Amino acid sequence: METPGTLIYETVHGSQAYGLATPASDVDLKGVLVGPAGWYHGYLGGPEQIELTGDHVRYEIRKYFRLAAAANPTVLELLWTPGECHVHMTPAGERLLAAREQFLSLRVKDSFSGYAMSQLGRIKTHRKWVMNPPQKEPQRADFGLPDRAQISRDQLGAVEAMLADQRLELVDLSTNFLDILERERRYRGARKEWDSYLSWQKTRNPRRSELEARFGYDTKHALHLIRLLRMGLEIVSTGRVLVRRDDRDDLLGIKSGALSYDELMARAEALGQQVHAAAATSPLPAAPDDAGLDRLCAELVADVLKASP
Repeated sequence: METPGTLIYETVHGSQAYGLATPASDVDLKGVLVGPAGWYHGYLGGPEQIELTGDHVRYEIRKYFRLAAAANPTVLELLWTPGECHVHMTPAGERLLAAREQFLSLRVKDSFSGYAMSQLGRIKTHRKWVMNPPQKEPQRADFGLPDRAQISRDQLGAVEAMLADQRLELVDLSTNFLDILERERRYRGARKEWDSYLSWQKTRNPRRSELEARFGYDTKHALHLIRLLRMGLEIVSTGRVLVRRDDRDDLLGIKSGALSYDELMARAEALGQQVHAAAATSPLPAAPDDAGLDRLCAELVADVLKASP
């Protein structure tokens, strides 16, 4: 499909690139483009990314650089996909890949661990809903609250903000107000979880539901949890980004339920500790050379626009 500007690089990503694909796997495509001249010289600008489909995304080059420099795992991995995954390459794309080491830094420690922890959070939440689903919609009366809030949401938010930044002390508030504040907090938390539970039920992927019912947790989330932690450890320890996985069989075993829930938790905790410990002897700089990356981005944009008809 045609998009504005010039596509400089596009690659297959996801399970196909990791070597973890099954016959049911989708083909995930991601690319980098330089927009038309107006995006850079005009006042209207242009989009930061274009989603052709849910599995096909193209990033405007400046956004791509920002995300890669921040060590966003999905974006960073695109520069290390195997050559056979590359579906579109230009001289500008080749130059981008040649400079890929410049994006690596110790930001990887927090970004890969952070994405892994988000996977872990989903596993824990969904397991709780599978094993002990909420029984009914929470009501204000369940928390000893009247049908109508006596204190507005804005007022509650203001008080919580002032308590958080110590502009207000607990001793400045009456016992009755603090009791109401706590009850409102618990009601809002229960309400938020109930709404999330309903949304999860409505949008659940049937294949994921089957995994959760069979194993008590989403084993596909578990696969990516362990993959992210292992990749984070590899990058922090060695400076190497290994997208095509040598541990394919082990990871697919995790997806097939080889680990109990407790074993998964133990393995994730151990890997997380190793990632943080490896930072002490990592060959990576604390942060990338942002000025150098900025120059490279500007040069790539200039070169592409110069060559554009």
